[in-house]
Amino acid sequence: MSTRQRAPVLERPDLSPAGPRQLLRDLSPEYAVNGLIGLIFSAPGPITETLAVGASGGLSDEQIASWVFGIFLSAGLATIFMSLLFRRPFGFAWSIPGTVLLGPSLQHLSFPEVVGAFFTTGVLVMGLGMTGVVRRAMAAIALPMVIVFVLLTAVPALGKRMPRCWGPC
Repeated sequence: MSTRQRAPVLERPDLSPAGPRQLLRDLSPEYAVNGLIGLIFSAPGPITETLAVGASGGLSDEQIASWVFGIFLSAGLATIFMSLLFRRPFGFAWSIPGTVLLGPSLQHLSFPEVVGAFFTTGVLVMGLGMTGVVRRAMAAIALPMVIVFVLLTAVPALGKRMPRCWGPC
């Protein structure tokens, strides 16, 4: 047997989840107002995009309404659950680029197929996050990113030789 310890299969919170007393102690009107302001400023842009993509994809008003409801419900529940579990503020939202990609997908796939693909992708991403693979991958790319940033900041002439955009500009 090796003396090296095995890494846990799933990432665990550093602290035990907050109990009802701690939760009530942490609630305040200030936090509620901050949350409301965050919602007011963060929701309109993505929702307009969602409405436009749903309409261009031929979805009915009922399908678009259930999609928007699902977005807010799943993001809200994930935010509450993970924040309570890890006792840290987490914010979950939907992907605007992912929403934009839905338009072409809805041209050749049904709405249930697209929803299934999104749920499958979400479960895969959540599984990778829970196993710590994402943390290890981010740790592996963080140093090279910092080095490139510092290098391009220290030597601006190098930045002028780099492409400004990787796709159609």
